[in-house]
Amino acid sequence: MLESKVLDIIRERRSVREYESRPIEEDKLKLILEAARLAPSASNSQPWKFYVVRDKDKIKALAEKMPLGTHLIINSFIAQAPAVVVATAGPIDLLHKVASYVVNKRWYYIDVAIALEHMVLTAWELGIGSCWVGWFDEKKVKKLLDIPGNEEVIDILTLGYPKDKKPPFAKHRKKLEEIVKHK
Repeated sequence: MLESKVLDIIRERRSVREYESRPIEEDKLKLILEAARLAPSASNSQPWKFYVVRDKDKIKALAEKMPLGTHLIINSFIAQAPAVVVATAGPIDLLHKVASYVVNKRWYYIDVAIALEHMVLTAWELGIGSCWVGWFDEKKVKKLLDIPGNEEVIDILTLGYPKDKKPPFAKHRKKLEEIVKHK
């Protein structure tokens, strides 16, 4: 059977919500960010910017910018992450605004998601866990990090060494035959 290192990483990866306190080494963080930089984007527009937050006080303040702050268990892990990446898109040029209007797709959302997934997979290969965070108060996040008004916060990604080395939980995935249709 044909093997793939990337597919092995995809199979093993899991969302991590408990992190060791040790920081991520600078060279590893740069490699993770380089993976995002190399991601494909519509018309090679590369609409993304990544705000990397490593200051513990700022990370705690960022965690408070979630709806209901850190009072819900789903938010509390953010404050423990050694690094948080806030991914934005913008400013979006006129060509992409028109194209988005014509086909009713905001390509920059897809572009940023692809770049973030490049980060997630590279991080996992380096032994670093991550978790996508989509529930946040954009206005508060932008104010805290002084993000310009012409950028839209697309998503937040926590990064850190997993506190435990448990295997990924058994994920229910549909069979290939259920999701692929040959025409």
